[in-house]
This record gives sequence, structure tokens and C-alpha cells, in this order.
Amino acid sequence: MTAPQSPLGPATPVLAVPGIAYGGDYNPEQWPEEVWAEDVRLMREAGVNMVSVGIFSWALLEPSEGVHDFSRMDRILDLLHAHGIAADLATPTAAPPAWFFVAHPDALPVDKDGRRLSYGSRQTFCPSSPAYRRAALRITTALAERYADHPAVVMWHVHNEYGCHNAACYCDTSAVAFRTWLRAKYGEDLTALNHAWGTTFWSQWYYSWEQILPPRTTGAVPNPTHLLDWRRFCSDELLSLYRAERDVLRAVTPSVPATTNFMVNFSFDALDYWRWAPELDIVSNDHYLQSADPESQIDIALSGDLTRSLAGGPWLLMEHSTGAVNWQPVNRAKTAGELRRNALAHVAHGADGIAYFQWRAAKAGAEQWHSAMLPHAGTDSQIWRDVVRLGADLRALAEVRGSVSTAQVAVVWDWNARWALEQPSQPNGDLRYLDLVRAWYEPLWRSGVAVDFVRPDADLSAYRLVLAPSLYLIDDEG
Repeated sequence: MTAPQSPLGPATPVLAVPGIAYGGDYNPEQWPEEVWAEDVRLMREAGVNMVSVGIFSWALLEPSEGVHDFSRMDRILDLLHAHGIAADLATPTAAPPAWFFVAHPDALPVDKDGRRLSYGSRQTFCPSSPAYRRAALRITTALAERYADHPAVVMWHVHNEYGCHNAACYCDTSAVAFRTWLRAKYGEDLTALNHAWGTTFWSQWYYSWEQILPPRTTGAVPNPTHLLDWRRFCSDELLSLYRAERDVLRAVTPSVPATTNFMVNFSFDALDYWRWAPELDIVSNDHYLQSADPESQIDIALSGDLTRSLAGGPWLLMEHSTGAVNWQPVNRAKTAGELRRNALAHVAHGADGIAYFQWRAAKAGAEQWHSAMLPHAGTDSQIWRDVVRLGADLRALAEVRGSVSTAQVAVVWDWNARWALEQPSQPNGDLRYLDLVRAWYEPLWRSGVAVDFVRPDADLSAYRLVLAPSLYLIDDEG
């Protein structure tokens, strides 16, 4: 598999794993070390050839500021390599440790109502925090230098699910960063911003940059263009964090590709992935079924086609579930055969890797009831038998790696249009962008018609049919 946008060059193999990558998030630190030998033995039995490690290990890798302990990670990577299992090594920056927030309480995020949130979960940081950026780059640098030449490491997994819980922070530090972003967009003359935002309405005209705030909770409907630029800024601010970590990794390990896991699915819309995708060496995605969706197979296909379109070719499924998740109001277990069908559907839509959260079901913590490849019931379970069978299926399908279909139908997709359409005070408050897109996509899917998703300014000359289910706004180039 070679990513068209990769800086590594078209002749360089992007992911050094034979065939279709198969595995999941591996968190051995949650278990006594004597369990690890059983883990790798069962991975071999299931056909696992790559796992993601270290995603939430910051507190163990850096027990105090600037003090690192890599002994556990050394043993984990050595064990994986000895058993022929590759590592997608993560920078653990999605979950800063408690000592960081004790030292830097201003790095905690503030919601739109002005409440500063506490630590105690994940992604409890302000994306504009200088202290967070310094700490994230420090641990990233230390990891890159430590494992630059480790034979198990075939890919860098930067952060995890950017923006999942902290897509926006409304603190004063974020306000300063927002103004800097606006100045870069509109220039130093505030007149351009005032005209673009229509600030003569409701006496919102700004006479100095310091008067501009994030769109915090206010008494009536906020300015819609203010909101739209804020969504763009928040996406770009997180993207700048990804680029900063990626650049550190490229400087130390230029031949090791980097990815971060997107969330191209029904509920998440915080990031403009058209802007993100060219920055990744390999595009990867997390996909979870919505239990309330009676035809979730349509969402699998739609999300797969959108991810393939973002990648410009093959991509990796970095996370999905073997059974029920634990974070929806009702968490449905998969029916007989559904684990296999769903995974192979992702392959059919361009996935060159199939991975799950997680390898072994957790014994504690917020995701203890989330399904896994190795469930609480152990190997005498239907999930385990399905996992082993899927591993054999993927080995048999190794020759399809790197192949994608050619589509003659395109659907225009734009995150900016989605953000604008779903703002308050619209003609119809029940109108949802994805519902409109899916209504047009579904009959194509049922007819077996291959579909590409394209941005509004794309070259459309290769397509016989182009659909724009909803294009609420376009720019001058579009």
C-alpha cells in the first residue's frame, strides 16, 4: 500500500506489514506481565500481525515531568518483535497524566459556559495551551529517539481521536489563539472581518481585535459566521498539534510513516478531514456502529467510501468493535456472522487493515464493558472463534491489498457546509447533513454503484454523475 500524498515517495512501502494488517489496540500495562506471553501466543493463533501500543501510557512512560521510564515499553516491543508482530507505536498525548495538570492547571479546558473542567478522564486539555504543547512534544521526542531503530515499530500512531472530547476550548488562551487565526485569515484591517461576519446586525461591530471572544454562551442566537469561523479555527488548532508531533517523528524517523485515527462516522463532525488527510502518511479511521441504526451496513459503506476518498486510495481501519460498545444509551451485541461481515465490508471499501479496540477486554476502568478480540469469557467464546476465523479470511485475501475500485459517480461532501447547515436559527432545525447525504447514497449502494466523495473544488471530469445532496455554502473557488 502506498499513499499518494506520502512524503516518503511513491516507491517506498508505507506500511511494512505483509498482506492485510490485522490486530487491535494492545494495552498490556493493564495486566500482570505473566499474562503477556499468553497474549502473544493467542495473537499468533488469531493471525494478528500488527497491534497499536502505548496509546494511553503517558503516566507510565513519564512518571514525573522530564523523567522517563521506558523499561516496560522496551519489554513489550521486544516481545512483539520476537513473535513476528509489528507495532503501531503511539504518542500517548491524548491523556496527559495528573502531575501535568497539577503543575499546569491553566491547561485544563473551559466549556462555553465558562466552567473549567477537571482532569480524571482523557483529552482534558486545552488545544491552545502552550504548556500542553511543550509537554506533548517532549514525550514525542523522547519516544522517537528511544525507538527510532526498533525493528518492531512500523508506524507511528500520533495521539488518538483528535477532538473526540475537547474539540473546542473557550478559555482566554484559546481566545488569543482565535484572534491570531482570524488575523491570518482576514488581515490586520478589522473591516474585512466585520463585513464578512455582518456585524452591523445587532450592534456587533468590532473596533479592536481584543473585543473578539470565542462564541461563549450568550443570551440569544450567536453570529453564524462567527460560529463557522470558530469551527474552522478549532479544527485547525488541533491540526497544528498533529503537525507538530508528526514533524518531530519525521525528523527523527523519516522512513517510518505516521497516522492518526479519524472518526468518519455518524456522530462526529468536529474536524475538516479534507484539510487533515494530506498531512497523514497513511489515512486511518475508527468506525463504530450506532445501535439505534437498523441498517448500519449502509453507514459502514458510506464511511468506508468517504475514508477511501480522503485517502485517495487504500486506508486502515484502526478501531471498531467485535461486539457491543459501552458508550451508547443501549449497547447492542453483534448478531451471528456480523463481526465477519462488517470487517470484510470495510475491506471491500478499501481498507488494507482491520483492527479493533481492543485486544484483551479490560478488567477495570471506563471501558471495562467494551467488547474485545479476547473477551472476558476467554477463548471458549463465540467472539474468539469469530476473531480466529476472520484472521484466516484476511490471510486468504492478502492479494487484494492495495486495490480499490474506480467510481464513475461522485457525491460532494464538505464539513464547512455541514457546520453551517446545522447551526441554530435555520429554516428547519431538524435538517441534518448526513441524513441528506445518506438519502442520496443509499440507492446507489443498493444498486451496487461505486461512489467517491469529493470536496466542492474537486476536478469532476472523471465522473459520469455528480450529486450534491446539500451544499449550503461554497467559497469563491468552489
